[in-house]
Amino acid sequence: MSVSIGDPAPDFSLDDIDGIPTTLTEHRGRKVMLSFYRSADCPFCNYAVDVLQGNHKKLAWAANLDVIIIFQSTTEAIDNFIFKSRRTTKNRYPFTVLADPDQMAFKKYTVTEQSQGTFRDLLREYKETREYNKYIKKYSLQNEIDKQTYQYLLPTDFLIDENGIIVDCFRSKALTKHIPMRRIKHFLCHGEKKETKLSLISKLKNVC
Repeated sequence: MSVSIGDPAPDFSLDDIDGIPTTLTEHRGRKVMLSFYRSADCPFCNYAVDVLQGNHKKLAWAANLDVIIIFQSTTEAIDNFIFKSRRTTKNRYPFTVLADPDQMAFKKYTVTEQSQGTFRDLLREYKETREYNKYIKKYSLQNEIDKQTYQYLLPTDFLIDENGIIVDCFRSKALTKHIPMRRIKHFLCHGEKKETKLSLISKLKNVC
């Protein structure tokens, strides 16, 4: 059964690059953005992480948000591709980055698989901005992964309130998409996901 808005966020215990276990309950009392990414060497994931970090610096309420990123990679891969490649360290990085090579948390949050293929095939399939394509191509060639075959898990993001309740959920239908920044900003300012006109009509019908 898939977890969704209104559900308690399932707890987990995963290691950071130093092998120190981290749980979701440690962040209770804080607003949390929980994001699931594929492998730490994935160029699409690295681009998305860089964009998120750039936007995070611009958010007025960023200090009130704990960002947890989970990769289906080993701690060694995360250290190499996320920290060392950016010439930074765990303590200097703004997000908590955890390893889940056995996909335990992925399964708890029902992060879905799309297909298998190579990054070279993906470059042909996903045509974004020129800057995006340049980043992906350069990254793939530098790390010699353009021909590697991967299992593609679709990006999934959860916004969790101070009580550990999921208030927004984004399950992408494309490998290159993550939760829109406007939804993160709304979460930081208002907490709950903005209701749509359709959901309001549904509520009125239930009352009547």
